Amino acid sequence: MKKISLLLTIALVMALAVPAFAAEDNVKITGEVETVFEVGHYGEDADTTAELWADGDALDLDLADDSDDFPAERAFYQNIGLNIAGNVDNISFDLAVDTITNSFAKATRVPYDNNVELGENDDTEGLKFDTALLTISNEFATLKAGDLADYDVDSYFIDEEDMEGVEVSTAVADYAVKAFVVGEDGDKTDDYYGVSATKNFDNGSFTGKLYHVRAANKITDLAVAATVDVTDVFTVNGEVVFNSWENDITDDSDSLFNLGASYQATDIVTVRGEFETVGEKFAAAPQADLEENEGDYSKFNLGADFALNPNNTVKADYTVVDHADEAEKKNTFELALDNVNGAFTNTASVEFTTNNGYMEGTDITVFTLGTEYAMSDVTTLTAKLVNQSADDVSETYKDHNDYVKYTYLAAGLEQKISDNISWDTEAKYITGSNSADTQDGEGNSIKTKLIVSF
Repeated sequence: MKKISLLLTIALVMALAVPAFAAEDNVKITGEVETVFEVGHYGEDADTTAELWADGDALDLDLADDSDDFPAERAFYQNIGLNIAGNVDNISFDLAVDTITNSFAKATRVPYDNNVELGENDDTEGLKFDTALLTISNEFATLKAGDLADYDVDSYFIDEEDMEGVEVSTAVADYAVKAFVVGEDGDKTDDYYGVSATKNFDNGSFTGKLYHVRAANKITDLAVAATVDVTDVFTVNGEVVFNSWENDITDDSDSLFNLGASYQATDIVTVRGEFETVGEKFAAAPQADLEENEGDYSKFNLGADFALNPNNTVKADYTVVDHADEAEKKNTFELALDNVNGAFTNTASVEFTTNNGYMEGTDITVFTLGTEYAMSDVTTLTAKLVNQSADDVSETYKDHNDYVKYTYLAAGLEQKISDNISWDTEAKYITGSNSADTQDGEGNSIKTKLIVSF
């Protein structure tokens, strides 16, 4: 968004000017330089390998929107970050600026589907402005302007990694108020606006929300949400969203209803439940993260957390989604274990989905193992294994490109050389096939980076 870039430029000049007029002890400048080298390989069928990498249980990337985050065949560059923080006249400010240079070597990217290239996308010589976030706050309000990472407003409105804009948080009477104007980081022209006000009570809270997006569909959401602690062990939360939208052809409206509850049955067992129903004409925003971005479905979840002891926690969930336009209901069973054993932090999970894609005979199983081993105060090892297998694939679903089977391995080494120097290395390997079993993919990458902070 050009207007945001202009705002950031002004904010940068103002923030850099503040130290000249402030006491030296009130300003602190820190920074970090990452020198990164990466090599990758996509095998004989790069398109299939890219689809394996993209899966949600592997790298969890979008082939079009996240192309820069895929492994490059070769990349050698630096990430440079600066942070300027201070306190002047009871106003604190924090300016975080990231720049990037790739002048060491031209990046070698991987073409996908003839119109997308995967891998680091900075072939310029010299520095290029990447991201910046200015935060200014006092006892009454906080202002954020710039690149807002991992921006999560609501599942039906915004849940996106890269947004640009302005956000203000303050208190009006007894209400906590947040207002924002943001847009997508890139060439897209969609604009998102919103304001929410929350009133806290002794046993819960009440929130009113108003959102609007100007995109292909102009969407407006008016919502009310509440959380109530019925007892010390029983909590209920709910939200109702009234949605209206229009475009050049037509307009319509619908609603969303969500109800959840949590009950701590014992010191060990906590039971959770959620029900959500979305109307047929409900229009989610372009960066929403609903179960299905097309409405007319109902979702039910029942889960439990078991705190077996301070070192072991088990989580179990059953979710069923019934979409009015689909022939079958999608059912998902998940069991996960978090374990701490000395210097090891371990995770294990298995997820079984029947009628994946709402089609009979499309069952998949995802098995995940992960561990982090703090070998010493300066060395940490990590490892991850993911296997996605198909128990049965229907003939109808075999042509869908988003259904893949694979084994994914990742291993990392984090080495702290000194108080301000560290060296991190991660290796990844993936092998598998598409849903029709007619194309195989195999890829690997290794990325190593030297990090110097000051």
